[in-house]
Amino acid sequence: MTDSTPDKRGFFERGLHWPLGLVCMFLVSASFVLVTAVFGAGKGSKAIEPDYYARSLEWDSEKDQLNAAARLGWDVQISSSPTLDPTGSRLVSVMIVDADQRPIEGSLIELVCFSQANAHLPLSKVLPEAGAGQYQARIESMHTAGLWEFRISIRHAGEQALLIKSIELEG
Repeated sequence: MTDSTPDKRGFFERGLHWPLGLVCMFLVSASFVLVTAVFGAGKGSKAIEPDYYARSLEWDSEKDQLNAAARLGWDVQISSSPTLDPTGSRLVSVMIVDADQRPIEGSLIELVCFSQANAHLPLSKVLPEAGAGQYQARIESMHTAGLWEFRISIRHAGEQALLIKSIELEG
């Protein structure tokens, strides 16, 4: 014989608050993750570097180039004109020196730079030599003030190296 009397115990006495509490905590946690993902990667996001996965696949090669610069003792000094010219560009100068601080001439210099605030908008340029280890070019659209990252790829005498530097640009 079955007892068909309704259970008169309350919600908490039956222990139903535990599953409901876990479901609520999961929903709150999932909501935080969803909101973070939408704001972090949504339209207008400025801190996500494009093709980062492709760059990660080439990490070993990039690391070898970074190590080559250290092994060879190469270093760069970067300078930029403090203000924009009427066309909206800045003159960027890169001075390459060896371990003895002597200028390195006759190199192929490829520059990729971007504002940390706009990592999704990289600018690239091959810098022609201006003499005495100095390479320079006018780069358009460098109107954003703040911290800029410069990735300088150097090819010289059969060696290839990569140097990454950051400088603060004025407005």
